Amino acid sequence: MKYVSFNDAEKIKMFDEIAKHFYEANFGQSSKADIELMMFNFYIKKMIEDNKEQDGTIDYNKCSDYKISKDLGITQQRVRNLKVKNQLINPIAFEWEKAFAKLVSNAKFENQKVIISIPDPNLFYEIQNFLEEQGAYIDKQLNSKLLVIRVEYFIDLLVSLEPEQNRKEVIKEIKKVFKEQSKSEKQFDEKSIGKSLIDGAVNITTILANISTIVSPENCILMALKNLVGKLIL
Repeated sequence: MKYVSFNDAEKIKMFDEIAKHFYEANFGQSSKADIELMMFNFYIKKMIEDNKEQDGTIDYNKCSDYKISKDLGITQQRVRNLKVKNQLINPIAFEWEKAFAKLVSNAKFENQKVIISIPDPNLFYEIQNFLEEQGAYIDKQLNSKLLVIRVEYFIDLLVSLEPEQNRKEVIKEIKKVFKEQSKSEKQFDEKSIGKSLIDGAVNITTILANISTIVSPENCILMALKNLVGKLIL
């Protein structure tokens, strides 16, 4: 079964793009790797276009590394490498927050850590970069698809994505719980919420339950977190 097929108009457009690399006094100047990446770019753009949800997010189940590898006859690892390289050379715009939000409901909570399977490497790198910019970190895993972070840093990420107008209210609620429960002499640091919560050994279930009630509709990740909060409270 082929997961991607092109109509005649798309094939004509692709040939015109390929022709630019051969018929403008530049025949043979493109390397094999260049041509392969160009063909992969045609393919992945078509797959994404065919498998977009109404909100613009991708249905990763329909365009998994496995299905692409079956279509192209290459390993899943090579598919992931091509995805990363293509995103660098031919960036495809996407809202990683929305994509991430759809995965949060499938998260697991174990040993004070949130574990989420991230099916796409570019989505994983976007999340990782955002976390690192906030001073947080992820736990490296042998399974490169697994995102594993302390739940405190996860809360930090959620707060960072909250619209500025409502962020103060969310932080105020977190600070209130910190003041009531903290076992640390250190003051609460709004610029390093995750570390403050770790240092204070604050009850995370209480914080998650409290902030989920004041979440703004714009924060799609916090909205998705409500399912996880319910599991934690049980």
